[in-house]
Amino acid sequence: MVKDKECLKRKTVLVVDDQPDFRAVVSEKLTRKGFDILQTTDNPLYALELIKSKQPDIVLFDVILSQVDGIAFLKEAVTLRNSKTHYIAASSISSSTIIKETMKLGAEYYLIKPFDFDILSERMNQICINDEDCYTQHEPQNKILFPKNEYATVDLERQVTDIILEIGIPAHVKGYHYVRSAIILSVEEPDVINAVTKIIYPTIAKQYQTSSSRVERAIRHAIEVAWDRGNVDTLNSIFGYSISSNRGKPTNSEFIAMIADRLRLENKPKVPIINY
Repeated sequence: MVKDKECLKRKTVLVVDDQPDFRAVVSEKLTRKGFDILQTTDNPLYALELIKSKQPDIVLFDVILSQVDGIAFLKEAVTLRNSKTHYIAASSISSSTIIKETMKLGAEYYLIKPFDFDILSERMNQICINDEDCYTQHEPQNKILFPKNEYATVDLERQVTDIILEIGIPAHVKGYHYVRSAIILSVEEPDVINAVTKIIYPTIAKQYQTSSSRVERAIRHAIEVAWDRGNVDTLNSIFGYSISSNRGKPTNSEFIAMIADRLRLENKPKVPIINY
């Protein structure tokens, strides 16, 4: 494979996000992965000025920003006609309408928080691979392409739905949706299970426009429903000793973690789609 010198340079990244903790983590993780962080900011207007003057290779942005929403920011950014800059959205919002609009406007990927930083790094590197300027005219046309939905190769939502219905959490229970979202988050990013109150509950609350305390209570109620009315054989196969009368019901985090662990073990590593 022959690459142009431009592609061999460290890619510059501009991070636009309201959360200072997220900006700090992204900066640290991507620097370790070999990227240069041009700037991190919560100000989308300042970010637009940086895109004009500095022309970063990649802009990582949230669709929820305080001064200007991410959709409006992206609309303005793409009008700058800076062909060098690529856009990746990263947000806790999983609305299909917002995702479609973001992708339609020009974002190349949409990652749902919390996500695996290895996946983010892969997507950023893939932008370079897919950039025609990175290759000489002798470069073969066969390229490895990853699906824009990083979990497209595994129907995770269906798997989670099947398990929680089999356990005995009915779909009409409000906590049903919260449990499903919490398990999916934990499968995609295992570390979040250690921060249930700081990451999982707030993320789900933001997604469903409610409060963290209501998410916590609804998940606990859903678990109680499963324990009182659910399939004992299924509960025993997943939770084992934890369903004994002496042990009592698992905590929210135990319940989520055990199902997420089972799914991670069952699912093989994701295989990239090869386009010939």
